[in-house]
Formats: sequence, structure tokens, C-alpha cells
Amino acid sequence: MDPSDLRRAAEWRLQSVARRANRARHAPQLRVQELTLTSSAGYEIAAQIVRIDGAPAQPGLVVSPGIHQGLREVQGYGAVVNAGELAGAGYTVLVYDPAGRGLSWGEEDFGGPEHQDDVRVGVRALQGSCSQVGLLSLSLGVAAAVGAASRWPELGLAFVVDWEGPCDREIITAGGSLLVPAAGHSLSDDAYWNPREAVRQMAGLSCPYIRLQALPDHAQPAEVRHAMRMAHAAHDAASRGTLPWFQLNDHARGEVPARPLWLPGGPIAANIAIRRKLRHLRDGLSVGGR
Repeated sequence: MDPSDLRRAAEWRLQSVARRANRARHAPQLRVQELTLTSSAGYEIAAQIVRIDGAPAQPGLVVSPGIHQGLREVQGYGAVVNAGELAGAGYTVLVYDPAGRGLSWGEEDFGGPEHQDDVRVGVRALQGSCSQVGLLSLSLGVAAAVGAASRWPELGLAFVVDWEGPCDREIITAGGSLLVPAAGHSLSDDAYWNPREAVRQMAGLSCPYIRLQALPDHAQPAEVRHAMRMAHAAHDAASRGTLPWFQLNDHARGEVPARPLWLPGGPIAANIAIRRKLRHLRDGLSVGGR
């Protein structure tokens, strides 16, 4: 990212935080429930359920956070959208520290099988009170979200919304130049990368999939190949009848456009687009509690 991109990103972030903080001052009161989940490996996973205080029955939403993010960021302004804003969009929201982050036990897994299991236990925690539960993945959170939805179709998820998730090893590492997500593994290490490549897991997805993508991208400004790879994978899955439907931004469902209409860039536009899409999805869901 060149200096002008860095300056623009810093300006966008400051404007976004100020606007969101002002909106929060006028938002309804939130009710926050602290809880500890237990992963299949026995790790304690710190989580919170957030809802509008006194709200009627709502669908559930589990947030799969971006790289190095967890409760602190998704409760504050470190993530592109936070739990209170998502509750305001009409959801009972579960946020958590993935294994190896924040207050959760275990080791960092960068969206692999352990983090996918964290998503699974989060969904199960909401299903006792919410008739339908969807997933929102932020950036690299797509690996855990789509991986979990594909591995456990019995979860019966209402949808997966993917905000600008890097879809495969090439995009995750920016062609091999980023070392942290690779954790010392080469790009030829299929055992490590295959479970973390959301585009590979799309074949097993059995719930609606929605991709939100801006140009410029939040992490790799000129990159949109990941969005198109996910759209093509979703189209293939829908053609086989395994995926009910998919959507790229506001294009028609099932369309893989030759010239996509990308969302405007920056965190303010991303925040608005995520909340708007989730409100639209909520309007199509049954919200009766179990």
C-alpha cells in the first residue's frame, strides 16, 4: 500500500469512528450477556450475546471476526461493524474471541479447523433461543465461517454474509508476501491451506451466500479477484443444486456479472452496506423463538 493509500485509510477510519460513535449515543439500550463456550477440543471460548434491551424475538447472528480481531474489536470500533450496530439491524448477536485470541484458550488457527469449530459452538449457543441463525464473516473470518457452514450443514444456517474475505492461499498471503497468516507454511502445503480456502469449501455450502465487495478492497486496494472467485464457486455450487442461491453486492441473485458494480470504498460505506444487507435479509426470515 503506497503512502497515499495509507493516508486515505487513516482518514476514512477517523471519519468512520466519529460517525459511528455519534450514532451509538442515540441508539437503544443494549443487553449484554457474558458466556463461556467450550470447543470440541475442550478450550474455553469467551463470548458475549448482544441484543436490544426489551426487543421481541429476533434471528441470531454469529460474527466470525477478521484476523487478529475478537471481542474487543467487534464490541468497539476496531472492526468495520460492531455488535451494537448489528443488534440495531434486528439481530441477537454472538461475538467471541476465537481460540488463541483475547480471553479464549488455545492457539491461533487463522481460520482453520479449530476456528471453524468455534463458529459451530457459537451457532449452537444461539439456536436455543433463535429460530434461525446466520453468519457474518469479516475479512479472513470467511475461512472459519464458510468452513464451518460447509463442514456442518446440519447447523441449518439461514445465510452466510462474506465481507471482503480473501478466498485462497494466493489472496490470503498477497501472493506469498504476507507471512503471518501462513504461520511458516509454504503455499504448496495443501494440508495447511485446503481447510482455510473458503473458495474450496463453497462446494459443500448448503445455505444462501452473499458477498459484499468494494473497490478499493479494505486490505488489498486493487484486489477483486477473490470476490469473483467466490462468485464463480457459488455459481458452480448453485448449478449442482447444493447452494440455494448466492448474490454479489446488489446484483440479481445467481448473477456473476461480467462487469460487476462494486461497492464504494472505505469503512463508512462498508458499515452501511453490511447493515443494510443484514436488515434486508432479516425481513425475509422467520423470527419466532424456539
